[in-house]
Amino acid sequence: MAAAVYEDTPRYDVWFKAVLLLPVFFLLIAAYRLVNGDTRSAIGLLATTLLVIAVFWAIVPRKYCILEDKLSIVLGGPFRFDIPYETIDTARKPEGISLGINFATSMHDRNAVQIVRYGRMNVHITPSRPEEFMENLIKAVDRWRASGKRTG
Repeated sequence: MAAAVYEDTPRYDVWFKAVLLLPVFFLLIAAYRLVNGDTRSAIGLLATTLLVIAVFWAIVPRKYCILEDKLSIVLGGPFRFDIPYETIDTARKPEGISLGINFATSMHDRNAVQIVRYGRMNVHITPSRPEEFMENLIKAVDRWRASGKRTG
């Protein structure tokens, strides 16, 4: 794996944290149903809760790593989403409504960064320091282009 040029953590706002707490409420409801003798629905709700927890664990960003040849969005466990520099046009603040792949953990546009890619869907992230992140990503992509390196 290439050396990290810059790293940032996601900005988790209060609304995102509230969504992450949903499994706790599911567990409380399952416990209530179990106490009231509705074992079947309690088990079903518990299974659903475990599935929701596994999905959240797998898809919630933990870190954004600007590497020498790609941007890597580190997710849960062994999962990551890599964006090779050859596909990146620029990084900017989102403008208007935009469809794309969202790894956003904040509901506010002021925290968002839109990674515009050539011929592919844009990627939206919410680093803790968006201005610094964009500056470092643009520098890394420019440095990669100037080096003439190609991947694959």
